[in-house]
Amino acid sequence: MARVHSIETLKEKRRQGTVETAVPFLLNGRQEVVTKKIVNGEMETYELDKPIGEMLTSENSRKELLQKVVLDVELGKEEVPTLYGPIYETMNDPNFPKEFEAKWAQYGTVIFLEHLEGEEVKFGSLQAEQGPIARIKGYTAGFEYTKEMELFNQTFNFELMNKAFGEAHNALLNHLHLGPIIKYSYKAANKTAPVYVDELGKTLASATGSHFILSMRETLRTALKDARTAKRPGTILLANPADKEDIDDALSSFTIQATPYRALAGITDIIYYDGWEAEVSKKSYTYPGVPAGKAYLIRPKRGFKELVKQALQIQATIGDLTRLVEAQIVGDVWRGVFAAIEENVQEITFPGKA
Repeated sequence: MARVHSIETLKEKRRQGTVETAVPFLLNGRQEVVTKKIVNGEMETYELDKPIGEMLTSENSRKELLQKVVLDVELGKEEVPTLYGPIYETMNDPNFPKEFEAKWAQYGTVIFLEHLEGEEVKFGSLQAEQGPIARIKGYTAGFEYTKEMELFNQTFNFELMNKAFGEAHNALLNHLHLGPIIKYSYKAANKTAPVYVDELGKTLASATGSHFILSMRETLRTALKDARTAKRPGTILLANPADKEDIDDALSSFTIQATPYRALAGITDIIYYDGWEAEVSKKSYTYPGVPAGKAYLIRPKRGFKELVKQALQIQATIGDLTRLVEAQIVGDVWRGVFAAIEENVQEITFPGKA
């Protein structure tokens, strides 16, 4: 049975057992760490015992403030888990250049041949995935803690902003890694059209008279075959949560008109992603998800690289007196994505209901 990855399933997993992680942050240019501990879904956080403005005046208090900020941000990340892990291989290197060809997206090719006396041994070689040039880009976000928030004891607003910071960070990561697959303009060879069949399994020209679940099953079966024939066998399905029940039914075993259908094999993981949206300063921001009725069959890892030059770093600074800003919290992250989509993805259009 395929493993399911969605916001809900990943959050449910985090509610089980104890998870302890060291999370780094910067203090006066020096890296420090704070321990993130989650027990049965409940995360330990810091409580402030001084006004935030005061906590920026000494190094020890500033460290405590940053520890709280970092843990609040981590709490926000828990609300929006990253979904792309099964697809991408992660590469961490602070020495990544700004732009480079993906020479690291390589794999070896070797073949053993019968050796005839006097002939030269055939040497293997390295092959590189095709795809766009990868670029490392910086992404930043920040918010301000004002004197008004302090005067009226609105520390809870500070915590809400920290949490939103973490949610926005992970939403960005999902968008950066899944967006290229969703937005790509696929060639005919990378597309599988809906296949319609009736209750007896006979192929039809249209949805008229078709059996929906059998048609879903046959469409997925055809996509698996198309990807294998093109020598890019996909094992991960990226889909919209609205199609979850239909996909579950199509992949399961069932009997129709006394004909048994075994469970459809070949798909090891299903990722459900419907995007993300937020409103900041009265402006709406949307990361599109997988359209309902579409899905993407993906061959993972080899042609997909998550490039991390610098993970999220958070800093706190004294604010702007002229605007009665007590503190500014700023975070920046430097990343790139390599996605050789044409070599590794099959776009699927699901059948419509008659």
